[in-house]
Amino acid sequence: MAVHAGRAGLGPDDPVQPERGEPSITRRFTILVIDDDDLVLSMLTELLSAHGHQVLPAPRGRDGMALARAEHPDLILVDYHMPEMDGLAVVEGLKGDAATRSIPVVAFTSGTSADANRLVKAGCIGFIPKPFEPGTLPELVADFLKVTVARDRRVTPRGSHPQP
Repeated sequence: MAVHAGRAGLGPDDPVQPERGEPSITRRFTILVIDDDDLVLSMLTELLSAHGHQVLPAPRGRDGMALARAEHPDLILVDYHMPEMDGLAVVEGLKGDAATRSIPVVAFTSGTSADANRLVKAGCIGFIPKPFEPGTLPELVADFLKVTVARDRRVTPRGSHPQP
C-alpha cells in the first residue's frame, strides 16, 4: 500500500482533495480501536479523530466486541497482545458472530510472521506492525478504508470514470 504521510484534508467538514487515482472519501467513518495500552488507545483516538473519523475506544477485547455488536463500526483496529482476551480471540469472536462478521478488522502486532498469519487466517484483512509511526497511521487506515468500506460504497478512483 502506498502511504502519503502528511496529507491534509481528512477533517469532517473538509472533503479529501484526492491525488490522481485515489478514491474521494467525503464522509466520516466510524473506527473501533481495541487496545489495552491507555497511551496507545489515547494516541490512536486523537490521531484518527483529527482526520475526521468517529473513534470508539475500547480498553479490553470483551469491551470491543460489545461495542462492535452495538455500533457496527466501519473498521476495527485491534491490538494482538492484550491480557484476558488477546487480539486473535477477539478476531475469532467477531468473525464467528453474524452481527459483526462483515466488519473489516486490522490488527496491530509486534509479534512474529506466524502471529500475523494466524490473524489473517482468523479473518483480519491485514495488520500494522508495531511500533508504528504515528504520522503514517492515518494514511494506512485510509488505505484499508479505501479497499474495503469505501469500495463497498462505490467510491471510485478519480479519473477512472468512463470518458464520453
